[in-house]
Amino acid sequence: MQVTQKEKFRGGQEKPKTGRGRSPLAVWAKRDFKYLLDRNYRKESALNFVSDHYRLNKAQRNGLFRSVFSEKEIKNHKSKLMPIWKISEKNIVIDGFNVLITVESILSGKRVIRCTDGFLRDVSGVYGKYRMSEKTKFAIEKILLILKKYKPRYVLFIFDSQISRSGELSALIKKELHKFGLDGDAKTSKNTDSEIKKLNWITLTSDTTIIEKVNKVIDIAKKLI
Repeated sequence: MQVTQKEKFRGGQEKPKTGRGRSPLAVWAKRDFKYLLDRNYRKESALNFVSDHYRLNKAQRNGLFRSVFSEKEIKNHKSKLMPIWKISEKNIVIDGFNVLITVESILSGKRVIRCTDGFLRDVSGVYGKYRMSEKTKFAIEKILLILKKYKPRYVLFIFDSQISRSGELSALIKKELHKFGLDGDAKTSKNTDSEIKKLNWITLTSDTTIIEKVNKVIDIAKKLI
């Protein structure tokens, strides 16, 4: 379904202006974006229309796209979100770069958004451009400390092989798993999403495409805020 300029926002309400006592444009943009999604508009078309309407910049557009979902998606995602204590004595798989980037962003004080489906997401757009930093080992240790507390049976990290130094990261995590007394492994894959979906273990991720295909999901980033 294509969005036209005749589409009325939020049941016909006019766009507000910024200023004292008025709703910020970003808030209205989220409401209007969800309004269109709830009426089955294609996400890309709705994003372009709302972003152009409110003259959002690239960062604002990215944040809007990653943080706002239709009511149907919200209910679906939340139905799969489970408390972390339920990983005890269970096999878990971790969407490596997705989780690591989010945790590093939190530890570095970068922007992380609590999205409408209840998940925390990084909106920096560094995926694919990820580089290891002084925060990387610290972030890994934070993740493993949380996992050790809840005692999973087996932990598997999967990293996208096409991203720089993914093999080095996997090797580091293998050592850290042993150091923390956790049974598990770390590997690289040319198709991380497909492998995780096929396993369908309890999955640590905030990636929407994975959430929609697996049964149970943990948002480990919430344990850090």
